[in-house]
Amino acid sequence: MASIFQHLREEHERLQRSIVRLRGVEPGADRLQPFNQLRRQYVAYARAAAGVLYSYLIHVKTTQQRALQGLEEHKRLEVRLLDAERVLTDDDHWRPTITSLCEELARHLRDEERGLFSTARVALSDREAIGLGACFAAERARLHGDLSNLTGSPPEPLASAAGTGRLPIH
Repeated sequence: MASIFQHLREEHERLQRSIVRLRGVEPGADRLQPFNQLRRQYVAYARAAAGVLYSYLIHVKTTQQRALQGLEEHKRLEVRLLDAERVLTDDDHWRPTITSLCEELARHLRDEERGLFSTARVALSDREAIGLGACFAAERARLHGDLSNLTGSPPEPLASAAGTGRLPIH
C-alpha cells in the first residue's frame, strides 16, 4: 500500500501538469476547461489533505504549527481560485492573474514537500503513513467525484480545521 507521502507526491505531479496546461492556454482558446480542471483537482486535493493529513498533524506537537500554516495556505489558495474565476473572460487581466495564481500554487506545492512533508515523515510511523494514505486516496476520490460538475460558483472555501473538532470537508 502507498503511504500518504506517495499519494501526495502523485497528486502534486498531477497538479503541476494542470498548472502547465493552464499557463499554456493560447489567446482565444478555451480557458474554462483547463481552469476548472485545475480548480477541481486542487480543491479535492486540498480538502482531502486537510481532512486526513493536516487534521492528524495538528495534534502532533512537532508538526502542529506547520500543519496550521498549511491549512491557512490551502484556504487562501481556494480564495485565489475564486478570484481568478472572475477574470476568466477579461482578456486584459486574465494572463497576469493566472500567471500569478499558477506561480503561487507551484510555490505552495514545493514548500509543502520541503517543509511540512519532511517534518511529518519523521513524526509518522510507516503504519500511520500507510493508513493515512488509504484514507487520503478514498477522500480525494470522493471529493473529486463530488466536484466533477464544478462550473460557475465553486463550493465554499476550505474552513480551518483548527479548533473545530470536525473535518473541514463539505
